Amino acid sequence: MKNNKPATKRAGRPHSALKDHSKASSAEKGTAPGYMRKSYVANIELSNKMDGIAYWDRKTIKEVVFEAMTNYILAWEKKNGPVKPLPKK
Repeated sequence: MKNNKPATKRAGRPHSALKDHSKASSAEKGTAPGYMRKSYVANIELSNKMDGIAYWDRKTIKEVVFEAMTNYILAWEKKNGPVKPLPKK
């Protein structure tokens, strides 16, 4: 038996409706301005401790990692001077 309903709408999310066509890199799409997505391999014990700190301080892991990175960079710059940009390829 043939279905006589008109094909008005397909199921699922529209292909182009949610795409971000800006010039941002794929790591920046879907993030707040000034942020990008990166992945790192981390030591399990340290990662679990970061999760615990975030939980007990009622912060997000993103906030704890941001704070840790900021403190590390400030200490590094105090010892070595400003971080130089990476050389262009």
